[in-house]
Amino acid sequence: MDPALLESFLELGSRELRVTLVVCAISLIAVWVPLARGTLLCWRARRATALPRDARGALPDAGVAALTRAVATSAAGRLEGDTDLPFVRDAAKQLVIDDYETSFAQPISMYANILPPIGFIGTTCGLAVLLLSMRLSNDVLQLGALALALSSTIFALVGYATLESLKINLYARLARSIDAGFDEAGEEAEA
Repeated sequence: MDPALLESFLELGSRELRVTLVVCAISLIAVWVPLARGTLLCWRARRATALPRDARGALPDAGVAALTRAVATSAAGRLEGDTDLPFVRDAAKQLVIDDYETSFAQPISMYANILPPIGFIGTTCGLAVLLLSMRLSNDVLQLGALALALSSTIFALVGYATLESLKINLYARLARSIDAGFDEAGEEAEA
């Protein structure tokens, strides 16, 4: 094989590779911002729904379990001291769930729901550039356009699925944390 032909082939391949990598990096950055913010909120929600125990085994005065305990104890103090009344449990649970959804679940959903439109915008822009590059017969531009269309869609959908699965996991933690708060309120009422 002719060395000059091989060198021009490697140069062309390296130029296309650079364009593809740059376009993929731009797509990743566009998806990264809402994904990072949503993941940070998931981390905060995980801490809020955790069941940390102090040295005595009691829940500290922070998080969902502590809020549940405080609401149930306060309501029970006004209603004959019984934390197992269905009304007290339901009202405390609803208050805590509303607070959790406002603080965590709705913002996480917002960041997750931003991702598919970002992927769609990247796909649309990539296809528009692809049509233009076909008219210009520019192979490097065609490859970059395809990379933009595919990478933006893939990154956005993976990010969406990740945030939604984390949110579902956090709802299970929320339920366990609420139950722990009721258990603590029942122990306080007995003491």
